[in-house]
Amino acid sequence: MKRKPIRLLCTALCAAALIGVLPVPAAAAGGDYIAAAHTKNNGSPYYIMVNRAADTVTVYTLGPGGYYTVPFKAMICSTGRSPHATPLGTYTVTRSKKPWCYMIDGTYAQYSTQFNGQVLFHSVCYRKKDPSTLITEEYNLLGSKASLGCVRLQVEDAKWIYDNCPPGTKVTVYDGKTAGALGKPQTRIPKITAELANGWEPTDPRAENPWQEMLPFSDVLPGAWYYSAVRYVCERGMMQGTGRASFEPDIPLSRAMALQIVYNIVNGGAKKAEKGQPWYASALDWAAANGLTDGLSVDAAALDGPIPREEFTLVLYRADALLRAHPSPDPAALEPYRDAGQISPFAREAMLWAVDQGILQGTPAGKLLPGSPTSRAEMAAILSRYAPPETAG
Repeated sequence: MKRKPIRLLCTALCAAALIGVLPVPAAAAGGDYIAAAHTKNNGSPYYIMVNRAADTVTVYTLGPGGYYTVPFKAMICSTGRSPHATPLGTYTVTRSKKPWCYMIDGTYAQYSTQFNGQVLFHSVCYRKKDPSTLITEEYNLLGSKASLGCVRLQVEDAKWIYDNCPPGTKVTVYDGKTAGALGKPQTRIPKITAELANGWEPTDPRAENPWQEMLPFSDVLPGAWYYSAVRYVCERGMMQGTGRASFEPDIPLSRAMALQIVYNIVNGGAKKAEKGQPWYASALDWAAANGLTDGLSVDAAALDGPIPREEFTLVLYRADALLRAHPSPDPAALEPYRDAGQISPFAREAMLWAVDQGILQGTPAGKLLPGSPTSRAEMAAILSRYAPPETAG
């Protein structure tokens, strides 16, 4: 006899065949006792801890002695809202996994993994079985109570569990006082505004996802006034991030950063520093050998400090002269600017060149601010108007 499919109540009901599991009371409920660390290797590479109170998932892997003691991965999530709280307890991932999960209200979710009867891990919801139909407001609720009992995740996290946590993987849902050993991550985009909404979830790995073109910096998001400029300088190797996933657009550009930028421009990218040397060592040696730092302070304190706009312009001017001859600038190029008289004599020729070339532009108040520091975002904007010979024309 043909059996009718059972629909699972999740954020709605998912069409899947159920494999029942019996919950074990969660020792972690109400505290920070981590059940994973007290569980011996059960054949799965991971143990998943869902902190219901913090809407955070922490995945543990095996450590010395064969217990799940090593924090491996953290995920922001949404658990069940009142009166549909995600049940506390320890459960087991089943064989019921679906790339698309149909909901009773006519919506869909990606990468569902069952671990407690009608309770699943899955992505946030879509209007259709189509990755370009994301319900944006559901994504923006990640990190807070939002589901009807399931654990909602970003697509990349739901897919990771789907791909890497086989049947038999233990899952403990508990209420912890702290987010977890790795803290509570943020979503890839803190909030998808109406201007940024494109129908796609930012972490969806499909090549056609327009978010895939996003820069890998969590602090440089589409919609920021400097986004296109940062993309320009990074794609051309002029600037890099300050860390694995940060650009720090608002901090002042230091002299060391400035020397690294001009080194990158002339030499086609950064050179990895030798062990024990500062990250900017190659750029500093090269700049000194080519006269770029003549007359400028380059001791450790100066290199760590912010570089005035006129001083960076001088360094860029000298670096550009290594690549091509400079045309005679318009001698009147500085006249429209109210603070042109504040430009230091040693930098005047360079400032005249930069203004005449359109690289430097004044503020709305008609000033060049020659002695002021420049943020990394502002420097990206300046460099986006600079075309070295290989990109000129």
